[in-house]
Amino acid sequence: MPSSNIHPTAVHIVVNKVGPFNNPTETYRYYSLPYCHTHDDDEEALAALDTDIPRQKREARLQQKQRLGESIAGDRRETAPFEITFKDNIDWRLLCKTVLGPDELTKFKDAIHNSYFFEMFVEDLPMWGYVGDVSDEDVLLGEVEGSKTYLFPHLHFKLGTNEGNIVSATVTTDSDRRVDITDTNKPTEVQFSYSVDWVWEKHLPWKYRMTRYHDSRFLPSSFEIHWLSIINSFVLVLLLTAFLTIILMRVLKNDFSRYMELDEETMEEEEVRD
Repeated sequence: MPSSNIHPTAVHIVVNKVGPFNNPTETYRYYSLPYCHTHDDDEEALAALDTDIPRQKREARLQQKQRLGESIAGDRRETAPFEITFKDNIDWRLLCKTVLGPDELTKFKDAIHNSYFFEMFVEDLPMWGYVGDVSDEDVLLGEVEGSKTYLFPHLHFKLGTNEGNIVSATVTTDSDRRVDITDTNKPTEVQFSYSVDWVWEKHLPWKYRMTRYHDSRFLPSSFEIHWLSIINSFVLVLLLTAFLTIILMRVLKNDFSRYMELDEETMEEEEVRD
């Protein structure tokens, strides 16, 4: 049953996981990357908000209850500190301001170079986006001199409503607010922020809200089969089997020869006695 949001109430964003786009089965906790765990109090930004709705702080990194199928699929749902209220547009709001050291920058940079995406939920509606982007990267060599690695610290949520319920949700990154983290040895100050835009989905009732995901192509519907790896594994198994067979045959041959010699000696002794 849909939860009615006719009155202004808190809208909870749930973060799930991060992982390489080319291998969606490889996933990690969202907070395995050094994202914000708390919401900073930016008085200037709060004063600029045109709303009388009181702030509703939300503690982050609390694990959410999951169904067995979600756990098997690798979901790791946790709470997020975003402060969003129903139908309350936000042009820009600071989530947290932090200085990322070499370790944190290296984590983000490695994730970006491996094409990491993140997954979030609102009212069980999934949203996807990229951690960052790389420019002037060589296809074969990867990072080369002159290439840049950028982190996307700003998220824009676009949430659709119909009859007082959330029926659509998307999240996008802002390339204009990207941060250069190419040099991981230099501590970098990063402002993580977000914005929210509410729209009316006139032709999308609650019962059809999941239909748009049937044709979603953000995640690959089928995985590329690595035939070379499969052939290498198959050949390796055949070689190991052949080696074991040869060793066993030699052992058996030696044992059989020894037994035959013992039998011959026994027969000779019996003939001598006779």
